[in-house]
Amino acid sequence: SIPPAGGSAAVASPPDRLALAALADLAGRPATRVLALVVPDASWERTISHQLGVDVAVLSRAAVVDASRDPRAAVRLEALEGGSSAAIRVEPAAAYVAAGPVPGPDGRIVGVVEASLPVSVVDRSVRSLRRDVAGTAAVVGALALLAGLVLARRIVRPLGVLTESAARIGGGDLVSPVPHDAPGEVGALATAMEEMRDRILHLTTELRRRRAQAEAIVAGIADGVFSVDRERRVRFMNPQAAALLGVDAATATGRFCGDVLRPRLPGGGRPCEDRCPILDARVRGRARATEHLFPEGGGRRVVVITSASGSPEDPDARGEAEQFQVLRDETETEASRRLRDTVLANVSHEFKTPLSAQLASIEILKDRLAELRPEEVEQLVRSLERGALRLTRLIDNLLESTRIEAGRDTIRRRRVALDEVVEEASELMRPLLEQRGQRLEIDLPYPLPAIVGDAERLTQVVVNLVANAHKFAPDASAIRIAGEYDDREVRIAVEDRGPGIAGGVTTSLFERFARAPGEEPEQGGMGLGLWIVKSVVDRHGGRVEVDTGPGGTRVVVALPREPEA
Repeated sequence: SIPPAGGSAAVASPPDRLALAALADLAGRPATRVLALVVPDASWERTISHQLGVDVAVLSRAAVVDASRDPRAAVRLEALEGGSSAAIRVEPAAAYVAAGPVPGPDGRIVGVVEASLPVSVVDRSVRSLRRDVAGTAAVVGALALLAGLVLARRIVRPLGVLTESAARIGGGDLVSPVPHDAPGEVGALATAMEEMRDRILHLTTELRRRRAQAEAIVAGIADGVFSVDRERRVRFMNPQAAALLGVDAATATGRFCGDVLRPRLPGGGRPCEDRCPILDARVRGRARATEHLFPEGGGRRVVVITSASGSPEDPDARGEAEQFQVLRDETETEASRRLRDTVLANVSHEFKTPLSAQLASIEILKDRLAELRPEEVEQLVRSLERGALRLTRLIDNLLESTRIEAGRDTIRRRRVALDEVVEEASELMRPLLEQRGQRLEIDLPYPLPAIVGDAERLTQVVVNLVANAHKFAPDASAIRIAGEYDDREVRIAVEDRGPGIAGGVTTSLFERFARAPGEEPEQGGMGLGLWIVKSVVDRHGGRVEVDTGPGGTRVVVALPREPEA
């Protein structure tokens, strides 16, 4: 069969060959056509194979069918029967085979075109491709690694610096600045961290300054201050509270406050659960209580504890809220209060005794004056005189004590003759001495040098010394007033023959409201006499010395001499 004019087709060329034919009109001669016919023999196939670089074969249908045992028959039949190209790898032939259908003039498939390529050629190309790809990958990997190193140097290194800065800030170093010269977002992060460090530094500095101020204020408070947490464990204690309780503030921190203060009720129990002012303050907002403490250092303390309400309850605080207490030591105040009550009782008794005697004498004089003999009247009058003298001495001591306590204890500086002071004091005390048959012996050198001072106050000094000797000296004994002097001072001594001071302890005798140890031969005084003596002598620039023993007591008052004109 011939292909139509202007077309081409494959035609059978018996027995097993195909011919490629093409028919075309001849230009200028309409009635003439040209037929071209090519038979693809072995030479043609070699030429085409050489041009294409693959083995090419053109097979007719009959050749395909006859070569059914050829390993490439499957791909040939698929192209022949299916009418489409097919390609497989043929292992026995060690080649890649592709077959395509060759249609005839009528459209029927008359043969196939087969192209085959040895596997070795493909594998060589693949290996070459793999080598090229591996080399390219190596180059790309090296470039990526280099780029990574560059990026790590520019990004990771600034991040490492920021990490170190964050660790320093977390460790408390707020002075070292954060480097913030990195580019991009890392630089913005570093700048933000530097601003945060600067703000934290200023805030920390301000907090430390305020804490130092608060600690200075708390340390300067005369009262004791301590704080506890929600479990009433001590968290802070100022030096005054530590000294008051006799503990070390560092060792007391963290301990239960009841174990540090050791309060005790009158019955012996502890008020930590039922009468604790700290717990009361948490309910009422503020609490105040007087507690009797028996601290570890020994002794007994009476303190007034004022407790603040503390921080509001916070379930997440876990015991960190702080509650402050103020301790005011009332031990001496309570002792002074008890002593005051005792003194008032003594004063009342001291006043009542002479007043009762005077009232009795006055009643006798009033009712029986006409019946009394002159010596009886004289005796009653002397009793009245002695009572008036005792009251006068008590009142003088009380007034002098009040002046000293009020700070109005000034001394008038005038020239004073001590022999005149002794003589006046003797006259004042003579009626009291005669009541017990005591006599006053005066042994002063003549002339006794003068001093500068207050004659009235010095007279009170001698009166108090003689009254003290009168109280302890036996009846009908002698009380001696002696004197001596040197270039610097004049000394007046008052001696008695009493039992002396028990234990020989004389330092506490000159304290206010102090009483001699042991029993006194008569109603004790108020404990002001010797205290006033020492106060007056000290203000004159002198001193007081006591020498006591079983044979009696000797009190010496030394006063500076009058400066030479």
